[in-house]
Amino acid sequence: MPAQMQHSIDIARSPAEVYAFITQPWHWHHWHPSSRSAKAQVSELAVGDSFDEEIVVQPLAPLPPSLHRETHYQVLAAAPGQHWLCRGQMRDGWLEIRYQLQPSVVGTRLTRTLTFDVGGITRLMMPLLRRRQRVLSPVALSNLKTLLEAR
Repeated sequence: MPAQMQHSIDIARSPAEVYAFITQPWHWHHWHPSSRSAKAQVSELAVGDSFDEEIVVQPLAPLPPSLHRETHYQVLAAAPGQHWLCRGQMRDGWLEIRYQLQPSVVGTRLTRTLTFDVGGITRLMMPLLRRRQRVLSPVALSNLKTLLEAR
């Protein structure tokens, strides 16, 4: 059964500014602890475009064992300043990342929904992966807020 988690944060930037930054995966490593790098053939991702990301997850953090994941994504939905959805495939699983943006008193209310599932031997680690992502997702959004509000 897939895991799903949703977290929201208010960021003192306009929805257009937040959208422009978060929909460029090559920036993700600046704010998301699991992201190491990402690349695409285009500078702005539209529906149908694809990109690749290297992810490293430590299910037993702070212990050192880690999972290195090469993930190939496709953008499924893109409405600037409103929402963005991509789906990634990896060797033994998949994930979806959905960003929903709404104007707020502060600037933008960003909601990030992560849905993922794994198979094979990695499935045995699913409870640890769920727990780790529940810790990392709010940290990532806090990092993003700090980064964008400092600009």
